[in-house]
Amino acid sequence: MPKPRRQKFVRGEASDPLKLMPRDIALLRDVAEYRFLNTEQLVSLHEGSDRNIGNRLTLLFQHGYLDRPEVQKAARLTSSHIVYSLDRKGAEVLAKDAQEREGILRRIREVQHTSPLIAHASMISQFRVCLTLALKNRPDIKLTRWVQGNDLKVLLRRHGENPELMPDAFFILESEEWKYPFFLEADRATMTQERFVSKLRMYWRHNREERFKQSLGISNFRVLTITPNDTRSNNLCLAAKDADDRKQGSGMYLFVSETAYGTATPDGLLRAVWKSPKDDAMRAIIE
Repeated sequence: MPKPRRQKFVRGEASDPLKLMPRDIALLRDVAEYRFLNTEQLVSLHEGSDRNIGNRLTLLFQHGYLDRPEVQKAARLTSSHIVYSLDRKGAEVLAKDAQEREGILRRIREVQHTSPLIAHASMISQFRVCLTLALKNRPDIKLTRWVQGNDLKVLLRRHGENPELMPDAFFILESEEWKYPFFLEADRATMTQERFVSKLRMYWRHNREERFKQSLGISNFRVLTITPNDTRSNNLCLAAKDADDRKQGSGMYLFVSETAYGTATPDGLLRAVWKSPKDDAMRAIIE
């Protein structure tokens, strides 16, 4: 008689304790760091077969180290792969003390409660995973800083930044000769173009007045916007011509569709696939 099929989001009874292997700890660390990662992303970040890593992820879920947030079922994620977040036992393994454990879990709870938020967080994770993979082929460039979510909000508010301007993420790419600071906006077409351009104008004012110099240690920066498709990317790029004082389009804003990159083709992020409202030329984020 065939075994009944186990439901994806329901834990069975774990009879034997799970002996954690070094790769298990690495998987837990990545999920904690990125907040949400799906099976495909985790496989791309770690050595091993799809099947073996998938089996370990299932065991980590069944034993309470990882969670499979049920809200992902209603999130209409572009990927069919299961999304994981850290669960309490996983936080206990990674944390040095109770305070750090609660901090890890708090970052997960920030975006876990609704399907739009988990979809938005997954979009950011996809970008970061692909950037990490792309940089493996560019040893001359390092991702030296990444801040997002409540961690970024707390950092900016601590230095009195305008709470109306809340970037989705902030990161820095560096080589021996230069440093490139970026803000990331993950647009899922849930905001009107008018509201989005208004947010870009705030970035323009912050750049002109060097408002991030104290909080983030930067004077100039670029704003990268990722969108679900080319149509949305083109429309936002065209609307962004009004986001600078001259209303001629600024090279500090760059737009790209998620279709330009993926875990199988992460190098797309570093190629000249980004649109700018300044002109019709395609640009790379590092020039």
